[in-house]
Amino acid sequence: YFKQINLSISMASKVLMPADRVIRKKKTDEEAEGFTLKAGMKNVKVRGPPSAMAFKERPAKATSFRKFYERGDFPIQLEHDTKGNKIAWKVEIEKLDFHHYLPLFFDGLCETVHPYEFFSRQGVHDMLEHGAHKVLPVIPQL
Repeated sequence: YFKQINLSISMASKVLMPADRVIRKKKTDEEAEGFTLKAGMKNVKVRGPPSAMAFKERPAKATSFRKFYERGDFPIQLEHDTKGNKIAWKVEIEKLDFHHYLPLFFDGLCETVHPYEFFSRQGVHDMLEHGAHKVLPVIPQL
């Protein structure tokens, strides 16, 4: 019923253990995907979901506003003032083609880099303020 196990090199120290008792190594925790049958078993570690990278900085695509501004197609320029920056319009705002320019300025609202961000925000503001009667037909394009 008992078997002898040698725990040290010397033959003098022998320990008696029951023969039917087997020493098993502890299983290492297995991993499984969530919501599977294996995930409900004992000693199974459920892996978390993969990272969604929601806060990873993604490069913004170049907008058509940026392309038109870099080509010099807008009748605007930056005017430095003691009160801050503002847009100097080369053409009166009331004479602008709102069907062409207003959607481009709205597209530029996605920009986050100066001067594109400033020109698009201020351009939309000026066009809505000075050409209120021309804005209504352009709304479907926005």
